[in-house]
Amino acid sequence: MKLERTLFIAIFAALAGCAGVGAESESLLPARDAESAAAAVAADPVAAAAATITPDDIHERIAFLASDELRGRDTPSPGLEKAAEYIAAEFQRLGLRAAGEDGYIQRYPLQRRALDGERVRFALRNGRATAALRPGEDFFVIPGAPYSGSGEVVFAGSAENAEANPALRGRIAVFDLAGVADQALNAAIGQAVGAASQAGANAAIFVLDASFPADLVQRNMERATRAGRLEVGEAQGEPIFFVTNAAAERLFREIGQDLAALRARRADGAAPITGVTAELEAPVRLLEDHRPPNVVAVLPGSDPELRDTYVVFSAHFDHVGVGRPDASGDSIYNGADDNASGTSALLEVAEAFASLPEAPARSLVFLAVSGEEKGRLGSRYYSDNPTVPLESIVANINVDMIGRNAPDSIVVIGQEYSSLGPLVNEVAAERPELGLTVAPDIWPQERFFFRSDHFNFARKEIPALFFFAGVHEDYHRPSDHVEKIDTDKAARVARLIFYTAYEIATRADAPRWTEEGLQEVRALTGGGR
Repeated sequence: MKLERTLFIAIFAALAGCAGVGAESESLLPARDAESAAAAVAADPVAAAAATITPDDIHERIAFLASDELRGRDTPSPGLEKAAEYIAAEFQRLGLRAAGEDGYIQRYPLQRRALDGERVRFALRNGRATAALRPGEDFFVIPGAPYSGSGEVVFAGSAENAEANPALRGRIAVFDLAGVADQALNAAIGQAVGAASQAGANAAIFVLDASFPADLVQRNMERATRAGRLEVGEAQGEPIFFVTNAAAERLFREIGQDLAALRARRADGAAPITGVTAELEAPVRLLEDHRPPNVVAVLPGSDPELRDTYVVFSAHFDHVGVGRPDASGDSIYNGADDNASGTSALLEVAEAFASLPEAPARSLVFLAVSGEEKGRLGSRYYSDNPTVPLESIVANINVDMIGRNAPDSIVVIGQEYSSLGPLVNEVAAERPELGLTVAPDIWPQERFFFRSDHFNFARKEIPALFFFAGVHEDYHRPSDHVEKIDTDKAARVARLIFYTAYEIATRADAPRWTEEGLQEVRALTGGGR
């Protein structure tokens, strides 16, 4: 999340983006070249606007957002509120229209709940025979809304390849979950839960990998019972049950079923298990009730017909707060790259658009969201409760972690799904002074498509791009400090975003999905407006 400051020297800002030209070498530029570049910028108001995005401004913004004063911007926290106040004040300074529900602020419900461990239950019934599991030994639960229910069991195969199969409707879906505990595992869970929800399943059960440590089962159950978890809304969805592989095999065996045979029988679709019913209980206690902020502003478009359509820029300004100290004793997880870099870019792009002598044809929404680190909660709430008509949003550009790694390239995730992919490559080719190669998703195994706020727009079938420079050794550690940010790269990426958005906002034709891309996104997100 980036910080913004206003005008810099236009020619140096433009030239700083050229490959290999750093701040220390700018004074060596020939005077005639400098004069020529200055004249070119002056003649091109779009280039002049892009030149307001500078490394110094980026640094200043990140330095504030990632300062110890904000204590890691956890959702919710006083530091998060200070960050929201700062962003709102910047939007106001730029003359952007407030587009929250209370000025620039939109608040969403966030509750902390604990599982009522004494009443939780997981059992299977087959006719008269019933077999039950032991919480904390055989299974654990991630609580959602208070739940008590039953339904016919369907074995739905691998969570990683889950689809919204109609056979799941009204039933309880059982998924195999490979792996132990990493981001790919979380993404697989998210995909399977989304598919089950879209299909109308009553609940989801995950059979853990045989290598999943037994102590993690107990610790997760204790955590759910003692401390609960943060989640959005009073009807956040059903709880999620996780059962060990050994317990699942024993449970099915006790009611006369062979889990291995069920896995083999699934083949090409979900396999209902005739006569087998799951009985699940996951009551919860409400511990805390919060209303954390999103910050929203609009720059109205200039075209009488297109001004009622919108391009949404998004970046999350939260991080993970204060946690376990590192070897140096630092316990504040400042989140300079994640995602003060993206927030700062959003603010810099907003300032660039605000500096144009005439706004682009379409309107622009600048959306700083919180709760991303808790499961993309702020962007989910906004996409479900937008402050502009959802059907009028033509594109989403999301920015998350753009301040590190290769200085001459930026990964843009989602290119293959819509006309936005060719567009961003076209813009990069037309702006060689940026010194940036646009790369596709080079980490497909990490499933980053599921891990930032563009996901919530894609699930609404809004074409989206995700600008992302990749993780690094300081990811989610106290050492993610502003001093490690490549502010020159971040500024150049922000300029690329500005130029790309300018094209989206001025062209008569709205971005469109490819036929194959839309089908794939629907399968990935369980989406639909």
